[in-house]
Amino acid sequence: MRLLTPIFLLVTTLLVMPNVNAYTVDGVEFSEVVPANAERPELKLNGASLRELYLLIETYVGALYLENPSTDAQSILDSEEHKRMVFHVMMKKVGARRIANALQEALVMNVTKEQHKKLGGEIEQMLSYFDGKMHRGEEAIFDYLPGKGTQITINNEVKGIIPGKDYFRAMLSIWIGENPVGRTFKDDILGLNRLDKTSQVAGQ
Repeated sequence: MRLLTPIFLLVTTLLVMPNVNAYTVDGVEFSEVVPANAERPELKLNGASLRELYLLIETYVGALYLENPSTDAQSILDSEEHKRMVFHVMMKKVGARRIANALQEALVMNVTKEQHKKLGGEIEQMLSYFDGKMHRGEEAIFDYLPGKGTQITINNEVKGIIPGKDYFRAMLSIWIGENPVGRTFKDDILGLNRLDKTSQVAGQ
């Protein structure tokens, strides 16, 4: 019985210990690294943030993964490296199309009328992938695959690939463009607030 006690304490400690290899935003854990696979190299977490409406309604937590993390929005947008946008749903239940429409509306704020018209086909393709309901904890992932396009995965199901590079750039501009969904959100995605927190801890 005496032997079981330290073993029990060890197991309990391991279960409650925070994951040092994850970054947590509003209770949602994001791995610091996405392992490489046949389609892409290893990706590192650049930043993550909670998206709220009217400072009251938590809609999703977004996370951006890059081959080479950066705080420079323009260089990230221009980069031809692999990138990943993760949308982790925070609402109890929401129509998937509602999420897609909200993204499309935010996109309009960051592209010209000509660019939006040019992306009409790509936008319709994206909207077609979102159907049914999405629930808290479910995710939509947008992967930019250089030379191919934007691969969209919803709840671990690959829906398809939107060809070309323009669509992903437009989508990413929603987060880090001139008119982002939120200034603090943009800074979080760029990793600026993570750097500030690290500096504060180092200075203590």
